Amino acid sequence: MTVVGAVALFLAVAAPLLANGGPFVLKYPGGDPAAKGVLARLDPDLRPGTETRLRVIKEDLKIAFETAYPKQKNDLPLARVSAEYTIENPTDSEVEVDFGFPIVRGIYTNPYSMMPTPDVSVHLGTAAIVDCTIISNSAIYGIVRQRARAAIEKAVAVDPVLNALVQSVRGSTDEALAASRKALRAHLRVVMKWNERDADLMVEYAGLDLGQMKVHPADRHHIDWGFPRDEELRNLANANLGPLGAIGEQKATQFFAQLASLFDPKAAAAYETIFTAWGGDVRELAVDLETGKLRPREITVDANELDKNRFALGGDPTVYARVDYLDPQAQISESEKESCKAILKNLPVVFTFAPMNILHYRVKFPPKSTQTLTVEYSQHAYSDTRSPASYQLAYVVHPASLWKDFGPINLEVKVPEGVKLRASDNAGMGTIVVRKDPKTLSDVYLGTLKGKTGEIYLALDADLWNKNAPEPKPRF
Repeated sequence: MTVVGAVALFLAVAAPLLANGGPFVLKYPGGDPAAKGVLARLDPDLRPGTETRLRVIKEDLKIAFETAYPKQKNDLPLARVSAEYTIENPTDSEVEVDFGFPIVRGIYTNPYSMMPTPDVSVHLGTAAIVDCTIISNSAIYGIVRQRARAAIEKAVAVDPVLNALVQSVRGSTDEALAASRKALRAHLRVVMKWNERDADLMVEYAGLDLGQMKVHPADRHHIDWGFPRDEELRNLANANLGPLGAIGEQKATQFFAQLASLFDPKAAAAYETIFTAWGGDVRELAVDLETGKLRPREITVDANELDKNRFALGGDPTVYARVDYLDPQAQISESEKESCKAILKNLPVVFTFAPMNILHYRVKFPPKSTQTLTVEYSQHAYSDTRSPASYQLAYVVHPASLWKDFGPINLEVKVPEGVKLRASDNAGMGTIVVRKDPKTLSDVYLGTLKGKTGEIYLALDADLWNKNAPEPKPRF
């Protein structure tokens, strides 16, 4: 059986946007402006701020498509991304800024290196390495779950009748448990006027042990070295899952957010709000290889293979947000499996978000100075199976719009000779090869972005890539 899914996300904004590095909102503990700022990730909102003191003279964005080393069968193209900012501090004072840099989808980690770590770096000038923290997609999900669970438990605690019914479910076994679940469901349906699906979700929530993670989430890659480096974020990423890792962290997070929204709508304004604040589109989009128009991403999945192999389609994590996937190898009890099935059955089919990571780094700018700040990372392109099939890349430009003064964004894209490239219209880049790279003989395309909001998208012809992809070179 084949399932064809158009990756359209119904909770997103109506139109696509553009994006890159922007400043964080800072909070000062105790109201002391002299104290070190606390990164906004400690606040559930995790949104960017604006910058008015510094000016970005220009951004030089370079993207080169390569083959990962060592080459594996059916490998997706590996994109090397370099965003170089020329930043001026025109003021008479030193300016220190906490930056956030959103990266849509995952960051590449070479599993064959001696010490596998995410392929990402931040440099100031030509030599100085800036320490950065990766706020991974899993950490963002963890923050959402933590906030949502707190809202649910608070609402239950202040309602004596509901609290008694929930505690009865948590403290009962066997026949008494069935009666307790029935009583809670009846109260939710009759007294609180909840619909049947939401009532069933709350009954399962009341009965689950959401302590230590019992199974690795099916939509999180096993190669998690350095994701995230911060211990607090790592703990949040693994918290409030229990047996729900068997349905994947995206579905588990939706479960919490859905219930929280019934008690406190503000608590549910979580992942999609964070994503769109940075300018990303939570819908997974693709630029059509023939027309250049943006449309929902499409992917064809063999459901039988998906059931047998959690890393089908190269381990694409977003697939698991679109199917009622329950890891058949999960080491959880039969009652926990039944709860997971009930949750999948009753969740709305709308939680299909593109993954996002945020890099955080801190930089000082001396008075009356101009410095070059460069963010570099690698990531695999993602597949789009609408004919003609393509490999896609999205880059968030939007944080440029959070600056009072941000100059032109110049784009350079390198692809192997003979591979067709198509860019979204806002990339300001045509379909004609401008020059050849003298070292690699790659085709080079140039452009200047038309705007500073939302995302740009690039598409490579999959058939031509598979025929013309270069042999990989080791990068040690």
